[in-house]
Amino acid sequence: MSKPRTGTRSGATWRTVWGAAGVAALLATAGCSSAASAGSDGSGPPSATTSTSSGPTAAGSPSPDGATPDPGTTPDDGTPEPGTTPDPSGGAASPPRCLTPDLAGSLEAVDGGASAGHYELRIVLDNEASEPCVLQGWPGVSFVGDGDGTQIGASATLDRSSPHGSVTLAPGASAHANLSVANAQNFDEDCEQTTADGLRVYPPGEKRSLFVRNDELTLLACANPDDELLDVQAFQPES
Repeated sequence: MSKPRTGTRSGATWRTVWGAAGVAALLATAGCSSAASAGSDGSGPPSATTSTSSGPTAAGSPSPDGATPDPGTTPDDGTPEPGTTPDPSGGAASPPRCLTPDLAGSLEAVDGGASAGHYELRIVLDNEASEPCVLQGWPGVSFVGDGDGTQIGASATLDRSSPHGSVTLAPGASAHANLSVANAQNFDEDCEQTTADGLRVYPPGEKRSLFVRNDELTLLACANPDDELLDVQAFQPES
């Protein structure tokens, strides 16, 4: 009578199970190796340790493409500060532009400056500051009257043919701009002739004006803005 084969069948069964488990383990190991290899050369999906930030960009920082500046700032375009001019040689900056509060104005008649239907005045500005400053270009000029600085007639046109280099004023120094004035008496009654108290003068680049009082000259203006009486040149250094 033969012995039962139960033990033999059990052993074969366990060998089959362990063999299958070993194959599965090998396959799993190969899979992990392949995934790690793919993530390392960038050709496959990121590995499980790669993190992606989804939070907002910090205020003041550029967006990921670098195209959005801080909304509260203005990009630096290299423009010099108002009132200063850099020295191209790398030296100290030139003096700042002359500001209205640092200037005093006066009017002078120009001897021999009269021509047919015109006479000449000289607008003089003095630097009363303790530091040098620069005037460059044409002043804004108009007649004023009524005892309260009300503008009379048209503002001066600019004689752009006149020299207009930079004029550096040391403390106490002066510069002048020649003003040609048409004689209001040569205009018809539409001129609405009136006597001016003086001139309103805007130094070049300034939005604040000086009232230059007339104490000695008779200034006749046309209230009609269609009649242009004034023509002004750029500032020149006093000789």
